[in-house]
Amino acid sequence: MNSVLFGLASAASLGLADFMARFSSRAIGATLTYAGVLLIGVIASTVWIAVSGEKLVWTPAGCALAMVHGVSVAAMCLLLYAGLARGPVAIVAPIVAAHPAFVLVVNVASGLRPTAYQWVAMAVIILGGILIARSAEKHPQFVATDGSELRKTIAIALGACLAYVVLVTTGQAAAQRIGEIQTLWLGRLCGFVLVGVLLAVQRRGITIPRSWIPFVAAQGLLDTLGYMAFLGGSTTVSPHITMVVASTFSVFTVVLAKFVLKEPVSGQQWLAVASIAVGTAVLSGSA
Repeated sequence: MNSVLFGLASAASLGLADFMARFSSRAIGATLTYAGVLLIGVIASTVWIAVSGEKLVWTPAGCALAMVHGVSVAAMCLLLYAGLARGPVAIVAPIVAAHPAFVLVVNVASGLRPTAYQWVAMAVIILGGILIARSAEKHPQFVATDGSELRKTIAIALGACLAYVVLVTTGQAAAQRIGEIQTLWLGRLCGFVLVGVLLAVQRRGITIPRSWIPFVAAQGLLDTLGYMAFLGGSTTVSPHITMVVASTFSVFTVVLAKFVLKEPVSGQQWLAVASIAVGTAVLSGSA
């Protein structure tokens, strides 16, 4: 039950944070937005460690995994934010949310033997991603284009999906070795350094317009809470359940896009979202 609750908390927090990224990324850019999100994460996790007296564990393997986790989170979010800024949300988010199927492939290569139900669930999740990609050609945003913009959007979403696989596997492994708080803290630090280098190459500062500071701060707190819940679930007896439940963040994002942005969502896209949700639910029940 704890694994499911951690997963739901992660999905809700990340789904709302990613929906907010739709606005902040378009207003001030994906890189600058995520720099602010990471800065909030660094501050929040540092304060937590200082206040709680969390004991830090400096094992080489655990710290290295946490650092790779942080870099992959940064890469995933930059791609995701860029994809959400391009839109539409109903195409980008579900493709990224198909990552549990690929994580299961990694687990199989590591010795895990999925049941028949897990194989079916993995196929259903992948089918959902394919339905989203195929339906994109008919989306109003791409009707008048030659297909290049659509291909770019799908490529960005797929890149974010693969980065998600890395962050899940390394994050869960690191949390089991050094704890979720230290994993989050080291990951945020490494991600912030990476984004700082990107901003330096682009010759941009990290000054966020004053009017956007409260919005980005709230987005950063939700993002931090989402990953905290995910890493917390990684230390339970069923980390795979947390992973697949957390991946349903796209459902929250798409629903918000539908009812807040009034973004068109076709029946095929709703079917894809449902396929991903059902697939992850089956994986959760059989993990």
